[in-house]
Amino acid sequence: MKRSTSHMNMPILLKHVCGDSRILVLLAVSVVLCFMSVVFVTKALSEAPHCDVEHIQFHSRHREECEHRERVTTRSLEKVLGDLLSCKDDLHLAAGIGTQNANGDGIDASKARRELIGGKECASALRGAIAQNDRLADAVAIARTKERTNQLQIDNLQSTLHKSEFYQSKKWVKGKALLEDKSRERPFRLYVYDMPKFNIDFYNSHTSEYESECKNQIGERHIHQLFETSPHRVADGETADLYFVPVYTGCYRSVMGRELKMDAYNATYDFIQEAMTVVKQQPYWARSQGKDHVWMFLYDYGVCLEYAQNFAKTRRIPPGLENSIFVGYVGDTTAGLSCFSTWKDISIPAYVTNPAIMAGRGGVAIDPDRRTTLVHFRGSVNWPLSAWHTREMNYSHGVRDLINRTYYHDPLFRITQGSTPDYVHEIETSVFCLTPLGYSLWSFRFYESVMLGCIPVIVADHIEMPFEDVIDYRSFTVKILESQVLQLKDILLSIPKSEIRRKQAVLSQIWRRFAYNAETEPGDAFDMIIQKLRRKVQPMHPLGLAFYQ
Repeated sequence: MKRSTSHMNMPILLKHVCGDSRILVLLAVSVVLCFMSVVFVTKALSEAPHCDVEHIQFHSRHREECEHRERVTTRSLEKVLGDLLSCKDDLHLAAGIGTQNANGDGIDASKARRELIGGKECASALRGAIAQNDRLADAVAIARTKERTNQLQIDNLQSTLHKSEFYQSKKWVKGKALLEDKSRERPFRLYVYDMPKFNIDFYNSHTSEYESECKNQIGERHIHQLFETSPHRVADGETADLYFVPVYTGCYRSVMGRELKMDAYNATYDFIQEAMTVVKQQPYWARSQGKDHVWMFLYDYGVCLEYAQNFAKTRRIPPGLENSIFVGYVGDTTAGLSCFSTWKDISIPAYVTNPAIMAGRGGVAIDPDRRTTLVHFRGSVNWPLSAWHTREMNYSHGVRDLINRTYYHDPLFRITQGSTPDYVHEIETSVFCLTPLGYSLWSFRFYESVMLGCIPVIVADHIEMPFEDVIDYRSFTVKILESQVLQLKDILLSIPKSEIRRKQAVLSQIWRRFAYNAETEPGDAFDMIIQKLRRKVQPMHPLGLAFYQ
C-alpha cells in the first residue's frame, strides 16, 4: 500500500534520499561546498578590516581603502550566503527526488530502519548547513552595521573638517592636503638664510680660484642670487613654506682640493657641518628636523661631494641632513647610492653660461637642411690612469671608449676630442648629439645640445632628468641603454625624418625650461625649480608639519 508524502516519517524519507547514488553524489558535493564556505567565512572574518578613525581624519586615501575593503568583505560574505542557500536548495531537491521514489515505488519499512543511521547523518548535515547559513547572515549584518557606523564617523569628521577655517582657506580636496590643482593661486613663501661666510664672503676671498676652479659650479652664485631676488622670498621666517640654505659646497670643494691642496672631501664635510650649526641656532630647523630646508649641491655627485660614482657609493649624507631637500645636477637612481632621492630631491638643469650657446634658442633659427652630420660627439673618451683615475673607476662604464672605437671612422659620425672654437658650429650642423655619461651621469652636453637644437642622445642608465614629472623627454630626445651602443647607428637611422622634424620642433620650444635668466621668466629653469619646490610641500599649519608628495 502506498503512503502519501505527508504521512512518511523522516528516517524513511532520508533512507531514500541517501540510498540513490545520484542523490548521494549531490549531497556529497553540497556538504563539501558548505564546509568550504565555513572555512572561507572564518578566514574572511578574521581578516576583516578595522577602520582607523584618526587616519580617516586627515588622509581620505586611508578612508577610501578601508571602505573598499569593507565592501569587498561584505560582498564576499553575501556570495558565501548565496552559495549556502544554493546548497540548501540542492538538499531540498535531493529530498524531492527521494519523495518521488517513495511515492512511485513503495517503501520497505524494515530496510528503512536499517538505514536510519545514514539518514540521520544526512539530516544532521542539512541542519548544520542551515545553522551555518544563519550565522553567516548574522556576520553579514554585523559587517553592514560596522560599515554604517564607520561611515557615520567619517561623515561627522568630514562635517567638522569642512566647517573649519583651515579647510575653507586651503580648499582641501577630499580631505587631502593637496590644493585643487591650483598651486599657483596660493602664495608660495620662501625664506633665505643670511649666512655670507658660507657663500659670498668665500667667493669674494677666492675670486681667481672661483673663476678657474669653480666654473662647473658657477651656478651656485647665480642661483643663490635668483633665490634672493625671487618674488617668493619673505623676510619673516615664521610665514615661510621652505627655507633655502645658501652654502657654496661645490666651489668650496673645488678650491680646497685644487688651489689650496687640502683634503677636499673632509674639508667640505666640515664646512657643511659648520653651516648646519648656524642653521640649527634658528628656530625653524627643529620644527620639522630639516624637512622643509633646501640645500644646493652642484658638485658632480651632489651631497656625496664626489666626482665619480664608485667614490660616491662609499660616501654618506652628513648626519642631520637626511630629511632635507637637495637641489643639484645629479639625478642618479642607481641602487646603493644615497646622493639623490627621487621622491625628495630635485634634479635641475646645469647652468650654461656661454652666450653663443644660449643664443641658439633651441635651434629655432637654424635651417634643418644645414644639419649635414648625422651624429656628433666631442669630449674625452677615457682618462690617463693616475691616483685619481684608476682602471677600477671604469670611466663612463666604458661607453665613450666603445663609441670611439666603433664609430670613429664612420662617415655618418663626427667623434672628436679636445676643445675647438668651432664647437657651436659643430652642434648646429648636427642632427643628433651624443650625451653619454662620464664619471657622473649628467653632462653639460645635454643642455648645450638642447640650446642649439641638436637632438640629444642620452646614454646613461638610471638617470633622472630635470623635471621629468612635467616634461616629456621622449618628444625631443633619444635614450638608449649603455648596452645598446653597438646598435646606436641602426637605432638612429631607423627614426623617420618626420619624427626627427617633430623632435626639432619641440626643441625650439622646450629649451626655455633649461635656460636661466638674469631675472626669472615664466617657464624658465629657475621658475621650474620654484614650481617643483611648490609641488614638494603641502603646508598643514594646524599640525606645524610639512608633508611631501
